[in-house]
Amino acid sequence: MEIAEDLPVDSNGKAMWFPCPGCAHMVTGLVQKGHPHPEKHSVYSYSHCCQHCEEGRGTHGETWSCVGVPVSLFRSIRLQTGLQHYLVHDPGGLSPQPVLLFLHGANTYIYPETLWWDLRNLIEHNQTLRENFIVIAPFGSVGEPVVHPSEWKKADRFYNEMPYVKRFDPVILWDFLISALRVLQEDGKQIDTARLHVTGYSMGGEATWGLASLFGSRFASVAPMAARCAWENNAWDQQDSIMGELRNLPVWVYVGKRDTRAVSWRDLWWLADQRGHDTKALETAISTGNGVEAAVYTWSSTLSVSLLEGTPTDHCIWDSVYRCEAAFGLFRRMLPLRCPSPPSLQVTEAQFPARTRPRT
Repeated sequence: MEIAEDLPVDSNGKAMWFPCPGCAHMVTGLVQKGHPHPEKHSVYSYSHCCQHCEEGRGTHGETWSCVGVPVSLFRSIRLQTGLQHYLVHDPGGLSPQPVLLFLHGANTYIYPETLWWDLRNLIEHNQTLRENFIVIAPFGSVGEPVVHPSEWKKADRFYNEMPYVKRFDPVILWDFLISALRVLQEDGKQIDTARLHVTGYSMGGEATWGLASLFGSRFASVAPMAARCAWENNAWDQQDSIMGELRNLPVWVYVGKRDTRAVSWRDLWWLADQRGHDTKALETAISTGNGVEAAVYTWSSTLSVSLLEGTPTDHCIWDSVYRCEAAFGLFRRMLPLRCPSPPSLQVTEAQFPARTRPRT
């Protein structure tokens, strides 16, 4: 398949994404790299989003065999660090709307199409989100500027060993978010910059913490899932600046009860202490009615941690929270919240913006 001149390419001249000739999907260029069978693969198409499209059936194959994402949601934006791709869900409406930044886990680094699966599940299973929030979801995949590769390797879909992902970069994420909001505004979309929220799971949960600690004074709330904060080496020296971002920010944490590596009680106790709360939190319980239960430890309406049991694995708890609004009410809690010091879209502020314009 020839690559059009206006398509984004990686350092090897391969398309990062290309349009499916058989449907309205964009296809990850990773299916054209390193495949072991020159003519045909047992699962993936090299030229279309799936083999059904390649064969002209007029339908799509199983979800796991389709590597495309809808063109209608697909966006790209040029940052100083490179061309960034992302998905946008727009519920429509004329009044200014809240925005949710959604950050995926590490697996999407080598399977970019799974970001669409995540977003689709969010939209389909949560009416509050679907009808009220603009959702911006960046790809943290191979070649995207918002992530850094790791030194250790993992097998890709064709069982080739390749460098895996290390983490999202919160500073570049912030630049991306402000840039994406500008584009929405330029396109005539009404957005409420006082209602910017962030959630993410696993690697995306770690990045949610990172954004909160560097730019938290500009968000209305954050909800990290299955992740603790990965403090930088100089974090202790910047404790006052970090607290300036976190002090009044609503932080709702969700982790598996037995996923002990994904939660730091010391961080939560420190945050509670800095906010003037007792170390001991109020304990309550949540039951979803489908076997998932949570012990919720609440210091205030703006600081809590929920420990889940009954999820598919101890780590993979996020779908239970995102899908069960009746029990957890995450997006209902976000909806009315407003940041008293929202960001300006005219400039991209540096980290620790509360130093210059504090959150009141």
